[in-house]
Amino acid sequence: MRLRIFLSLVLAALVGGVVAPPDCPAPLIWRKGEGWRYESGGVSTAAPNPTEQLALARSFQAQKDYGHALDCYRRLLARWPASAAAQDAQFGLAECLSRKGYHYKAFKEYQALLAKHPDTKLFDEVLQRQFEIGNLFLAGERDKAWGIRWFKAPEKAVEIFEQVVKNGPFSPVGPEAQYRVGVAQEKLQEPKLAIRAYEKVIERYPKHPLAETAAFAIGLAYYREAKQAEYDQGAADQAITAFSDFLVRYPRSNRTEMARQFLVALQREQARGLFQIGQFYESNRKYKAALIYYNEVIEQNPQTDWAKLARRKVETLTPRLAPAPPAPS
Repeated sequence: MRLRIFLSLVLAALVGGVVAPPDCPAPLIWRKGEGWRYESGGVSTAAPNPTEQLALARSFQAQKDYGHALDCYRRLLARWPASAAAQDAQFGLAECLSRKGYHYKAFKEYQALLAKHPDTKLFDEVLQRQFEIGNLFLAGERDKAWGIRWFKAPEKAVEIFEQVVKNGPFSPVGPEAQYRVGVAQEKLQEPKLAIRAYEKVIERYPKHPLAETAAFAIGLAYYREAKQAEYDQGAADQAITAFSDFLVRYPRSNRTEMARQFLVALQREQARGLFQIGQFYESNRKYKAALIYYNEVIEQNPQTDWAKLARRKVETLTPRLAPAPPAPS
């Protein structure tokens, strides 16, 4: 008899230790329709219907208890996915994730809301939240996973802004998101992709104030490339074209004077490059080719100091190409 009582007590202790150990922060609870679930801190996150479940989730969220709020929202979406409260639950889930620093996960949950409910009443607000998350990554926010903030992720800014544009190209944040794709690409050292993003701003939103900003940014992107080019004048030519187009399109812009200054600097840079190519051919005694480039300096940038030097070169080299006089008979 004593042995039977002892074994019963041991079994009860073991079962009690498994189901709800004294130091367990999340007791295991069984509910009909849900099965076994852990409840964090022993706090109930369950309600009998979706309306009360949503209210419970929002009460936790209002208290900044985002962990329990997330449990409530997830429970609602799992148990009542087709309920009227599901959209608000999905939105609340994303909000709480963002509050806990899981911004990329939050972006994904906002996107899931739009995928499930494309006509949601929360459409504009979702796009605004996604746009704000993109700005966080653009500003240097570190991606968070498993409770740890890892590395800066500007490539996520590109992904998010592109998705915002895809979701609502003509929404209040559409033009700004498209422009910021270009800014993020520049941070990623992808000037060609940045330029294409800026071009899309001008193509899609020609009357938006950001079209002017994007046009100027195109010139700047080419200018930065030209600064690195020694003998390849393609970037410099494209930058000159971009700033020239800017001055034609936006003659009253407050960036006009700056565009002119860049244009002068680029023309000087272009002349220098052409002159150096001419010098290269001259040093290899290819005088005809050298003269072609010296003459280009004079024709394209006649007011520069390089043009003065090119004229002297032309005067010096031209006689060398003159046909030799016929031998006396």
